[in-house]
Amino acid sequence: MEEKKTEVRRSQSFVERLSFNVVVGFTDEGTFVLEFLKPDLSLYAEEETGKIIGHGGRLVSDVRIYLPAKTAKRMLSALEKSIEEYEKKFGEIKVEIPGGEE
Repeated sequence: MEEKKTEVRRSQSFVERLSFNVVVGFTDEGTFVLEFLKPDLSLYAEEETGKIIGHGGRLVSDVRIYLPAKTAKRMLSALEKSIEEYEKKFGEIKVEIPGGEE
């Protein structure tokens, strides 16, 4: 039996981002907040030669997502299942968790 496929179309306002940093928090109203950060980098060069003499940077907020508690819990479950499948296929993801165990 052939499986039916449904194309999921993106709206014109669809935004796609690549993020390396995220901050997670919650409000007293039961909403979880995911704040995705991106680097804002600067290079400093000599005016005459253009030779790079320094750099600087910071993390700035790029995207903020608000999730009701039940949605956050479903998202966590989906991520746990996806990570488990990924690690079975590619091996354990090793990550240092600030203030916690590896």
